[in-house]
Amino acid sequence: AVAGGDREIGDDDVQRVVEASRAVSVASDRQVIHVIPRAYTVDGQDGVRDAIGMMGHRLEVETNIITGAQTALQNVIKCVHGAGFDIEDVVCAGLAAGEGVLTVQEVDLGVCLVDIGAGTTSVVVYNDGAARHLAVLPVGGNHVTSDIAIGLRTTLDEAESLKLNYGHTLPEVIDHGEKVEVRQVGGDRINALPRRFLAEIIGPRMKEIFQMAREEVRKSGFDGLLPAGVVVTGGGSRLMGTTDAAQLVFDTSVRLGQASAVSGLADRAQGPSYAVAVGLVKWGLKAHAPTYNNGRQQVGFGSTYQKTVRWLRDFF
Repeated sequence: AVAGGDREIGDDDVQRVVEASRAVSVASDRQVIHVIPRAYTVDGQDGVRDAIGMMGHRLEVETNIITGAQTALQNVIKCVHGAGFDIEDVVCAGLAAGEGVLTVQEVDLGVCLVDIGAGTTSVVVYNDGAARHLAVLPVGGNHVTSDIAIGLRTTLDEAESLKLNYGHTLPEVIDHGEKVEVRQVGGDRINALPRRFLAEIIGPRMKEIFQMAREEVRKSGFDGLLPAGVVVTGGGSRLMGTTDAAQLVFDTSVRLGQASAVSGLADRAQGPSYAVAVGLVKWGLKAHAPTYNNGRQQVGFGSTYQKTVRWLRDFF
């Protein structure tokens, strides 16, 4: 029920109904991380995106509830505290990446974010201004590196270097005559191998990641309803041909997600590898600075934001 005597829905009413939706049963080893409003219903009128200021007696909300493994969360929090930092909030990496690289137009129209991390890949489906589906796939860039190390009989460090400097997701575009030098495990022996062979190792794994992401889009119920296409980001997206490989699987437009609406950062920090880090800065700014521009235009420079940007610039 709406608390105000004049029956105008206020921020307190919205916060109360969202918090009430947390009262769901979750497994004892899981912890609620986010409760994300999808839409509100005011006196039977559903599909309301922003109920504040409307008149009504009864307010309901449909939410997405995101949970995480309690032990994993506690260990991360302990590590951060051990490094001498306090934690204001815990944010799902996929949502942070979306905050870092997506435009408000993409989120409104409908878009799929694929954030390829080291050990996992986050898939977030947005539509009508909100996250509608989120999944974390148990595969990421480290699996590509491991495949290369096994296939070429080299170290993980050498495999990572080969992946970033010579790797490609589409073997068919690599000339048969191109060679790469590979240092073998357990010695100084160096072999010259076809670069196409490297791509033939990388390609299937990247295709698998995108096929799994595509399946999540189907599960979400928004397959064919994402006019803004797909945005690929994260450190695992830095491979040559990544967007082309994704386009073959999704059969829609694909772009590489770079940090958006943030000035003052070094160029390096605006690449896809730092999508989550930049997104966390913007997430925190939205939570604590009411002057933040939700239209994702150029972010204003309040004192908190300036300090954070200076810290990131110095760090990178």
